[in-house]
Amino acid sequence: MGKKMIIVGGGRVGYYLTRALRERNREIVLIENNKAICKEVANTLDVPVVWGDGSSAGVLERAGISEASTFIAVTGRDEVNLIACQTVKMLFKTPKTVAKANNPKNVENMKRLGVDIVISATDSIIRLLEREVDHSTIKQLIPLNNGKAAVYQIDLPEDFVFSGRELQTITLPDSCNIVSITREEELIIPRGKTKLMAGDKLLIVSAVDSSGDVRRALRLKKVI
Repeated sequence: MGKKMIIVGGGRVGYYLTRALRERNREIVLIENNKAICKEVANTLDVPVVWGDGSSAGVLERAGISEASTFIAVTGRDEVNLIACQTVKMLFKTPKTVAKANNPKNVENMKRLGVDIVISATDSIIRLLEREVDHSTIKQLIPLNNGKAAVYQIDLPEDFVFSGRELQTITLPDSCNIVSITREEELIIPRGKTKLMAGDKLLIVSAVDSSGDVRRALRLKKVI
């Protein structure tokens, strides 16, 4: 299963979400049943667009649902979003389904009917995906500032490429700060000359939007 995300619904919400995730270098395929919207999105965003019903097995297969790790339904109709999420979960065993609830009263019902994550605000979907996308290498512990920042734990792997390097020689995003390092039973408050070692556990504070940049700066691999 890959890191591909499939989005159903190319209206205002879907367009904004697709653009925002593409800017974060996510692999996106958009499904939309309106031909005019398909053409508009295809002409303005660098993403594959599939015309058709997002709850149709054939359309989903054309979009590459078998390779997707996340399915996001953001049409203007809650029943369509629900059915599409149920379809990919039952037929294709897609690991994560996300649906936008246009009516907040439907949030709990959609969860009970099998949608993994139901959110009523587009910005919340983006923050959620940014928080979870690198779950295997960067684990969020505590959200801060209404979800805009967070405390994260990073476990440096045995093949960490910068093992033995001083912290001051590694360029990290400005919005990231390493608070502490745990090495076996020792707690280290890092300084510029502190060395990072394979097996270290880092505690960092970072803007949520920068969590992927932190992973890339430390050359950590994405693993599902």
